[in-house]
Amino acid sequence: MILQALVDYYEALAAKGRVAKPGWGIAKISYALNLDKQGRLLNVISLKLTKQKGKKAVEVPQNILLPEATKRTSKVEAQFLWDNAKYVLGLDASGKAERSKQCFEAMAQKCQEILADTVGEKAAALKAFFASWQPETAHENALLQSYMDDLLSSANLMFKVEGESVEQDEEIRKAWDAYKSQQASDTVQGICLVTGKKAPVARLHHKIKGLYGAQSSGAALVAFNALAYESYEHKQGDNAPVSEYAAFAYTTALNTLLASERNYLRIGEMTVVFWAEGADKDNEDVFGDIFSSENKIIEDADLQGFFEKVSQGQAFSVKDYLVKPENKFYILGLSPNAARISVRFFFVDTFGDFIRNYEQYFREFEIIKPSFDNRVNVPLWQILQETANKNSKDKAASPLLAGAVLRSILSGIKYPEALYQNTILRAKADQDNPDKNITKISRIKAAIIKACLLRNYKNNEEVVTVALNEECKKVPYVLGRLFAVLEDLQEKANPGINSTIKDRYFNSACATPSVTFPLLTKLANTHLKKISAQRGTVIYFEKLIGELMNKLEVENNAMPARLSLPEQGEFVLGYYHQVQKRFEKKEEK
Repeated sequence: MILQALVDYYEALAAKGRVAKPGWGIAKISYALNLDKQGRLLNVISLKLTKQKGKKAVEVPQNILLPEATKRTSKVEAQFLWDNAKYVLGLDASGKAERSKQCFEAMAQKCQEILADTVGEKAAALKAFFASWQPETAHENALLQSYMDDLLSSANLMFKVEGESVEQDEEIRKAWDAYKSQQASDTVQGICLVTGKKAPVARLHHKIKGLYGAQSSGAALVAFNALAYESYEHKQGDNAPVSEYAAFAYTTALNTLLASERNYLRIGEMTVVFWAEGADKDNEDVFGDIFSSENKIIEDADLQGFFEKVSQGQAFSVKDYLVKPENKFYILGLSPNAARISVRFFFVDTFGDFIRNYEQYFREFEIIKPSFDNRVNVPLWQILQETANKNSKDKAASPLLAGAVLRSILSGIKYPEALYQNTILRAKADQDNPDKNITKISRIKAAIIKACLLRNYKNNEEVVTVALNEECKKVPYVLGRLFAVLEDLQEKANPGINSTIKDRYFNSACATPSVTFPLLTKLANTHLKKISAQRGTVIYFEKLIGELMNKLEVENNAMPARLSLPEQGEFVLGYYHQVQKRFEKKEEK
């Protein structure tokens, strides 16, 4: 189903003229050898583009449509019209001059074979170049000296004749297409598992390039290279027959998606690729904008209106983008696995359904925030970061957790238990450290707990609220509020104290309140005596503590001996809500 969806996407792109036809593909080219009509080298033209990476401007190769790359192994296999300097010029960088000469001769032979019947000026110049170039003297050629370091480090080259690119020549294009057609006719025929048609079967599939963490030479989505993967002695492509056309189409579509910064997201070590049926670019751009939290199309303030329009199911415009909720949408999660690619998940639904699932996640993570936090939509990577130890050398969240959380958001299933457990663990283990940007009970930690309590533990939304719920009588929630009040009282009695009750007792109060709260109550009495001169403040705290104690509907006024994991989350949430209420009151004053 994945391959079929990608083939359909390729055909939609091809119909709009956005991808190459079979036999052609994108190659990263750094330089062009500019020849005269007699095939003599005139000069080297740099094709590199300047691109901003962070604060630095760097030069990168240009993506150019050229004859598709050969499925190269350890054997000498040349490309047509382009390759690295070993094949194009016979330059040797590894001390293997004989192999470099063989590479050049292979490319020369391929060029002469494909262009044998051509008579045009550009084809004649190419044939003359390969007939006259001497690889032995390439290192000494004055025209190459300025580019030698780059040429020896595997930069790709193409050809121009008097400044005009040879791959644009109609005669050369026809010669290449005829060569590919002849190759296909010599290939074993079979029923393609993707298209259902009888066609030449691909022995090997093209590599997928640009996947984060995979080999720079590319990785395979479909491959058989061991006896364990073969059935009835069907080897390689014969094992699960996919036609040459379908193999080209799905690899071209996936490479096109990975080459577009608007069609994929990186979550940890996983790359999430997405596309719309019919190659609907507007839906793809809007989806990427929302999930990457770029907010260039849908601004934070407009999210509510956007969700409402999507829920109506009718097409509508946002700026210059036409959003179609009923458009079919595909999301594919990929991870590198040596020379192969692992599929983490594949979801197919309408654009509107994915956005509705996202809205559910957005609502569940909505929580009151400190005045200095202006974020409306918190990116997923920041959420995951709260589950990692920021004091360790490796501050990254678990890659498996990243994929599982995204799966929950997209499909509307329960959040992974590890998300909740790791957040509770960090809430206990972390200590406030502004220098390292660590907050023990941060907005994001509280939001994660709220979301998991709602979705995983089915807590009532009237209890698990965005802001403080003063009517809630659930014991863990009230205890969390009480702890926050006692902490505030300590601060009033000892301004600027280095070690607060949160630093010393939060973990035990959260897990075993019956052990900790009697001690905290005694400390509170001491703190009240210390500020006895501030009669109004004393009355405020006595009243608030009394109200909270009255809400604790437990037998014989006994504190719970132990709180379960969901109850610990309610404790943290009560604490966070009460703290934000405290700061809210300060702002009002």
